Amino acid sequence: MVSDMSNAAGSVDLFGLAFSNGSGADVLKAARASTAPGPRIIVTANVEHIVTLRDESAFRSAYAHAAVRTLDGMPLVWLARLRGHRDARRVTGHDLLDAVFAEGAAASGRVYMLCASDEAGRILTRRFVAAGYPAAAVAFEVPPFGFERDEAYGRRLAAAIKEHGTTLLLMGVGAPKSEIWADRQGAALGEPVVLCIGEALNVAAGLVPRAPVLMQRLGLEWLFRFAGQPARLFHRYFVRSWRFLVLAGLDRDLGPSLGKRSGA
Repeated sequence: MVSDMSNAAGSVDLFGLAFSNGSGADVLKAARASTAPGPRIIVTANVEHIVTLRDESAFRSAYAHAAVRTLDGMPLVWLARLRGHRDARRVTGHDLLDAVFAEGAAASGRVYMLCASDEAGRILTRRFVAAGYPAAAVAFEVPPFGFERDEAYGRRLAAAIKEHGTTLLLMGVGAPKSEIWADRQGAALGEPVVLCIGEALNVAAGLVPRAPVLMQRLGLEWLFRFAGQPARLFHRYFVRSWRFLVLAGLDRDLGPSLGKRSGA
């Protein structure tokens, strides 16, 4: 089942997938309106995602079940415009999180965060409370390395998220594990809107800087990130990313290998 993007202000078709062309607020609204059972996952596609979709069937399944997909990476926006979608727009994890804070507690309800560090969790909890969220409505966990492969831990964590009454789950532990884990847990999570937004949580906590606006507009945000973590990001940006050009040239269908969502 490929998600209906009609409620997200139109859609852009690339690689056999439909991406929302709405604003961050539009995307949140569309995800909440989804009638599919289980979590309403929002994925933010970049070049690395497209390359990974080619190789990872579990990631393709997560993209298939996503309530909404957005174009995060500027190369995808440029490609969409070249293919005739002149109004294609970029919506990043930062944009989605900004939209969450702009809406306020009445819209988002109860928030659960999977963070990369305790510091990020504590800072963001204080930020949500300062924005008007009741302290009891905000919770976080720092999952251990490899948590996505630990089935027992995954069941306990999913149960804690559902017991919390979570209506907004923020996944800040990176792709593709965030998307795959949320998709595999399925109904065990309840029916929260799930934002798979990775480093955006650390940026929102003030622990990691974001590229200047001009670099963002020029599509050079990757270069800013690379300058901060060259050893970790070299292979991604200078080896794997070239595969995107091949996939873009072939316009290969990366649409999903659909399967029943675990627990759904």
